[in-house]
Amino acid sequence: MTQTILDFHLTTTNEKLTPRSGVIILGEYLKGLGLEKLCNSHLPLPLNHKGYNPFEFVYPLVLMLHSGGRVIDDIREIKLDYALKQSLNIKNIPTASGIIKWLKRTGLAGVYGIEAINKTLMERYLKRITLHSDEDLILDIDATVI
Repeated sequence: MTQTILDFHLTTTNEKLTPRSGVIILGEYLKGLGLEKLCNSHLPLPLNHKGYNPFEFVYPLVLMLHSGGRVIDDIREIKLDYALKQSLNIKNIPTASGIIKWLKRTGLAGVYGIEAINKTLMERYLKRITLHSDEDLILDIDATVI
């Protein structure tokens, strides 16, 4: 390629690449929050020892939604992103139909579990902040899912 103004070189590589490098930071943050332990303790566990733990459903879903996924079949993009899976040490990602079955099976217990996880994380956050007497906390509800 003939160079004009910008001084750059193109080359090929055999390294695994991902268009979701920012999602890796979110993934590490979620692990640092202890989301795995929270999910596996507040959400219904698999019916047998061969099933996926709740975190193995929740984690790729959060990553998918954060990277722009809009429908459940977009989980395939996370499943096929080998560099992302390698960077975050993700071994198993359920299929879209597996996730749907899990969501149906967890039902109301899943809603209460997510509520408990949210409450735990909010309490943890609120204990760390200090407000001055004239300051208010603003709750900004994101209606994206709705």
